[in-house]
Amino acid sequence: MGRIFSIMSGKGGVGKSTLSTSLAVYYARMGKQVTLLDGDIGQRCADLMLNVQDRVVYDLGDVADKSCELKEALLPHPALPNLTLLAAPQMLAPSDVKRKAMDRIITNLAEASDILLLDAPAGIGKGLKNLLGETAEPVIIATPDDVCIRDAERLAALLSQREEPRPSLVLNRVRPLWVRRGLVAPPDQIALTLDMPLMGVIPESAKIYKALLRHETALDCGDKKVAAAVEVIAARLLGADAPLPEYAPSPMLRFFNRGGEA
Repeated sequence: MGRIFSIMSGKGGVGKSTLSTSLAVYYARMGKQVTLLDGDIGQRCADLMLNVQDRVVYDLGDVADKSCELKEALLPHPALPNLTLLAAPQMLAPSDVKRKAMDRIITNLAEASDILLLDAPAGIGKGLKNLLGETAEPVIIATPDDVCIRDAERLAALLSQREEPRPSLVLNRVRPLWVRRGLVAPPDQIALTLDMPLMGVIPESAKIYKALLRHETALDCGDKKVAAAVEVIAARLLGADAPLPEYAPSPMLRFFNRGGEA
């Protein structure tokens, strides 16, 4: 059985699906057999990011109610045949897909994959709980603002009620200048506060949004720092000792910043 990573967030709009699709493409390019399950029932978007939206015939809901076989619903990536997507249904609610059916699907996908990525819905509702199997490794993605960090802390508290594996953290849209000026806390300090291991830091980049408009992943946005960040996250999730970027507040910049506000 392959590794299972459940990519989740305490709130929407922080880059959860962006990270899921980017990791899926990266691992596939490394030669691994990868499956991405879009678990955001009613709000699917992974098909758009992988540019297979016109090829969706069956989805997770069809497999769950046994309207089709699992293999019929798996969409191969046009350029990476070792990457497949199981799209989320658009017209169902999370409660329409039962936990027993989800467990069966995840088990079957994991047995046929080196890496299974679960793109979970945001928040702490039923849709998320259906993707918290015993072997899924939770990865919480957050932005470094106080609201998002608080939501991530709430999600981590929910996950702490489970046994291992322990959740890990990815920080997105980090602006190094803001860290140096003391406007946001350094990533390692945020991870320490949340008591979660830090898997990686994705810098803020306008090129990511432009890539999404082209139905491409952040990995192919044209920003080398973003691509390097995804590579570090992918390596660290598999246990490699890939170095993290260092961010430290600058006392001098913080002094001038406060002076300007006075």
